Amino acid sequence: AAANNILDFPELFPVMDGGKAPRLTLRTNRRSGQRILNAGNDIASDLSSGDGVALVAPEGTPPGQVRASLFGTQQEEFDWLAEEVLHQRATGTPWPEIAVLVRRNTTLGEVFEVFRDRDIPTEIVGMGGLLHLPEISPVVATLRVLDDVAANPEVAALLSGPRWRLGLADLEGLGARARELGRAKHSSGVPQELSEQLAEAVTESDPAEMVSLLDAVNDPGETAVSPDGRRRLTEFSRELTELRRHAHEPVVDLVRRVVLSLGLEVELLARVGADTSQLARFVESISNYVDVDGDGSLSGLLAWLAAENEHGVSLEQAAPSDEDSVKLLTIHRAKGLEWATVFLPALGEGYFPASSRSGVWPTRAAMLPSPLRGDARGIPQLGDYDKKGIDQLRAESKVDHRAAEDRLAYVAVTRAKQSLFASAHAWPPGLKKQREPSIYFTKIENAGDEGALVPEIPASNPTPSTEATARWPLHLDSAVVAERRVAAHLVSEVRRRIGEGASGEELDEWVWQSGVAGAADAALLAGWDEDAQLLFDQHARRRARSVSLPDGLSASALMAMRTDPEAFAQQLLRRMPRRPSPAASLGTRFHDWVQHRFDATAAFEELEILHGPPPPGLDALIEAFEGGRFSQLTPRGVEVPFLLKWDDQVLRGRIDAVYDWAADGFDHLVVDWKTSNQPADPLQLAVYRHAWAQAHDVDPARVGAAFYHVLADRLSIVDAPASLIRDARAATSRSSVRPRPYWSRRSPSAMPTPGCRMAAVIAQVRRPWSWMTAYRVCAGPFGAPS
Repeated sequence: AAANNILDFPELFPVMDGGKAPRLTLRTNRRSGQRILNAGNDIASDLSSGDGVALVAPEGTPPGQVRASLFGTQQEEFDWLAEEVLHQRATGTPWPEIAVLVRRNTTLGEVFEVFRDRDIPTEIVGMGGLLHLPEISPVVATLRVLDDVAANPEVAALLSGPRWRLGLADLEGLGARARELGRAKHSSGVPQELSEQLAEAVTESDPAEMVSLLDAVNDPGETAVSPDGRRRLTEFSRELTELRRHAHEPVVDLVRRVVLSLGLEVELLARVGADTSQLARFVESISNYVDVDGDGSLSGLLAWLAAENEHGVSLEQAAPSDEDSVKLLTIHRAKGLEWATVFLPALGEGYFPASSRSGVWPTRAAMLPSPLRGDARGIPQLGDYDKKGIDQLRAESKVDHRAAEDRLAYVAVTRAKQSLFASAHAWPPGLKKQREPSIYFTKIENAGDEGALVPEIPASNPTPSTEATARWPLHLDSAVVAERRVAAHLVSEVRRRIGEGASGEELDEWVWQSGVAGAADAALLAGWDEDAQLLFDQHARRRARSVSLPDGLSASALMAMRTDPEAFAQQLLRRMPRRPSPAASLGTRFHDWVQHRFDATAAFEELEILHGPPPPGLDALIEAFEGGRFSQLTPRGVEVPFLLKWDDQVLRGRIDAVYDWAADGFDHLVVDWKTSNQPADPLQLAVYRHAWAQAHDVDPARVGAAFYHVLADRLSIVDAPASLIRDARAATSRSSVRPRPYWSRRSPSAMPTPGCRMAAVIAQVRRPWSWMTAYRVCAGPFGAPS
């Protein structure tokens, strides 16, 4: 994506005779109106390499709308921006056709808060802007603490935030305890002053940086922390310990676990105009990161987030969703996209074009030397390594940076198809000197179809550069806190009554007679009843669904179908692996041993590689078999496969062993090895018996069937008539079975009880979030289904 690629193309890809490739220019722009293109052409005039090419719109294209507006303060500008977006929507522009493009990630969060206050549906496109939202920052801070025990700023931010609300005195005590533990950890009997000097020499860091607040959180000792603060520290430590147990999980799963642990979804739903979409987009962006980084480690994720936040340049192309919302993104991410209406706010001098803050590589080790870069042909290079050469490189780099800003501004302007709005403000918060509009603002103003909107600009900054004051810890809205406490009390009361055995009718009577719930709650409950009925009807329709039986069934499948037809149908609908069983593993290994003992080699596709040492009990089974009645008998067959045609189906399986048997009135005996105390089903032997008779064209009456209990050396000859197979088929439809609904496969207590429903109602308190709290309460002792 280097800018010089196109300019160098004729030399890098010459024609056949070695000359430069011809240069063709696409002059016609079919996206934007001519006024918008005039602004872009003016901005790009210094980038045209002297050929004077300017873009033009096709004949007959509407010229488009271009307007520039200057305001006194940032708040005035952003308020106007929100109102103008609402006006564009009111005049027929769909939300997804409106975009706000900014130069820096920090501005995204500021604009988003203004839009959220006015209920403007907004999508922040890309990761960088999301990181500055109040619902995202605690997630990132928690991830950093999980990755680095020395992440002291993040620990302090979490503890002093709205969730833990640790006071200043408690934090001071915690810091003193951390320094105490740090000295104890590194002193080792060496005097403190010398210990700190040694630590600094060895680690090349300030000893204060080795202090870990997490050490003090986990071991507060006798430090001066209030009882409430100590309790919160204990809960904070317990939560981090639990999350650290899952730090090895894939980062997407870990992020979801952190969000759940912090209770962010409930907190967002507690706000008026609840919106969890930004949190969902953050998790989705993490998923995209995992797709790019094969390792998907937590450290790699945090490095990626830091790069997004620091550089403000996306690491992948933006992909706005199809949601019905305004798109808010940085200009870097806007490349290749287009919208009917585009807003470019904060076009002040020093903001956009931004000044170069990166320095030059000879004086900054973090920068890649210019000769090593892939675009080395198109960027300034160092001449002589002396002060004059470095100053020359610095001057040329500033010119190159300004050209990059011009290209970025050209991209921003030409994203608009019909309307382009530029704005700026004179007094950013705390600035002593008035900020002039940038050159880009002026060029857009000159291309506009009307004069710039310039209200009266104050002579001094209405938001002066004075020391900011705020209540800390964060002061919560007393009305909201009171509502949540009432809701928590009501849920606790319902749990107590349910625990004491109160019936649904008793809870109903208490709720309605106590005045806790009113007409609004009754209407809400009626709506929930309607939704619940729809869900039950849906499950009923699923239960009525028939599943066609396959043409072939194994003997074990036939037994499962007879035992529980609905569960068998569910397994046909959604095949799931069986739970590992030590008894089944032992049986498999014993059957394998018997098969090899009698030199009965399995077919190639039936071979199973058995890993690991013999399971417990295998030696005892082998010893019992060798001392039993079958050790000296030669079988007709071992692990004999069969296909039994029975009516319209084929039954298949494998007979453990068949013996010639001149006793008990039989000529043949099919045997099933029993290696455990699991109940034996004669249906299995009935299938084996008739399969052998059909395959060898003998009378089934001459074929006996028996279970052989290996450990006890006990042979149990059983009656296995054909009626067992007929009865098993008759127990269900000959052609289909019906699956069982999900909830009926769980215990009866898994169903929502009337008490749980009442808990949700009374916890509502006219707040849209409380039902989730009540549902979690019900899911604790009563196990509400997913």
